Formats: sequence, structure tokens, C-alpha cells
Amino acid sequence: MSYKVIIADDEMPARLNLINLLNQYSAFEVIGQASDGEDTIILCKEKLPDIVFLDIQLQDMTGFDVAAKLIKLSKVPKIVFVTAYNQYALDAFEYSAVDYLLKPVDENRFMKTVEKLKKDLKASPEMALNQVQELLERHLLMEHKNQKITLEKDDKLFVLSLKDIVYIETEDRNTKVVSKRGKFTTSFSMVEWEDRLTKHGFFRPHRSYLMNLDEINEVVLWFNNSLQVKMRGYEDKPIPISRNKVKEFKELVGLET
Repeated sequence: MSYKVIIADDEMPARLNLINLLNQYSAFEVIGQASDGEDTIILCKEKLPDIVFLDIQLQDMTGFDVAAKLIKLSKVPKIVFVTAYNQYALDAFEYSAVDYLLKPVDENRFMKTVEKLKKDLKASPEMALNQVQELLERHLLMEHKNQKITLEKDDKLFVLSLKDIVYIETEDRNTKVVSKRGKFTTSFSMVEWEDRLTKHGFFRPHRSYLMNLDEINEVVLWFNNSLQVKMRGYEDKPIPISRNKVKEFKELVGLET
């Protein structure tokens, strides 16, 4: 029996890698590729695949957004999430029939996914639907929890959305959170902030700073071809980009080298 597969990833090399891995197994047939969420949904509606390898971070939406649409199809596919970031709730995936793969995809790990798929594809459609719904509910609950943080100022507690944070900087032995709702001093280390916020669109351009990429207003060429960044509302205090971080920063913001 042959199972129909669609691969959704905005990076061509990643799609080709999965195709090459799948070509080693005669039971799987790649019937389509998509580079964004909208095309993935359209393709799945038209071809009703058995399996979708789905990148978590597509250009126009997340893989979870796409999955929420796919579970409403007349034929619910098995979904294998693919991600370059292990900060996601991968522990939840481990206990679900829906699998996950970390980029770059390891051949031995892929083999385990194939065996899991062969087993799970024999499950009833109702069971597949319940498994995906359970995963999505867990993800949404965790995302809601992770998108908020409570900070103290003047003996009062303020609940902030992570998107309200503009940047964070070290200040003596503490860190200062600069947000749209004011400035807060915390005892969390920069490493602790980085571990929590990187998966939410934050980048550490310098050992003393962590910034919200969505709040960048301007990138400025500094001396010796180095870069500085001006944040919205705080343009008077440019944030430096360390030399060893310039390449990664340019890639994240789509700045041509």
C-alpha cells in the first residue's frame, strides 16, 4: 500500500532533504510541495494526503494554524511537525501519535518517524482526529501561558504581554526590561531571559542586550562597517550588534549582505 505525502516548508533545501529521505521507502509517495501555509491548506483540500510534513514556522502562518485547518478536512492526515527550534513543546509531541522532527533531519530519527507513521496510519480516522485536537489544545494552552509575564514595580504587580517588551539590558547585577508600559528591574539573568524569549521573536545581538525583532525601527551602519539598531520609542539609545552576531542578525531581518 502506498501512502500519499505532502511536504510544507518555506525552505527548498529542507523540502528536498525530506523528499530524499522519503524516497528510500516505497510505501510513501510525495504528491505535492508547498512553501507557505495558504498553499498547504489548498493543496491538502485538493489532494487529501495521508501524511503532511509540516514546518512549524511558515512565512504566512504557523504550522499549528495550518493544522487547525487540516483537522477539519473530510480526510484528516497524519501530521509530522518539523522545526529548527527545539524550544517548542516537543515533550508534548513525544506523547502524541503526531510526531516531530528537528532540523537538520537525522536519518536515524527519520527512520523512527517512518515506523511510527506505518503503525499510526492503521488507526481509525476518529483516533487521528482526537490525537491532533489534543495536541493543538495543549499547544494553545502552553502558548497562552508563555505569552504573559508578571513584573514588579513600585510595590505593584504588572502583567505584561511578551510583545510589549521592546528590549532587555543588563544593569549592574540585574536586568532592566524596557517595555511599552515602562521600565522594570528584575533579578533574572540575561541567559534566563534569552532561554525564554528567543522562541518568541527575540534576539541577543550583544552580551548586554536582548531585543524584540518586531520593535526594530532602524538599522544604522556604524564605524568599521559594524551595525547599531534603533528601537521604536527608544531611538536615542542605539543597541550595538556584536561582530560575531552580525551575520545571524542580517539573516533574521532579511538584510542583504
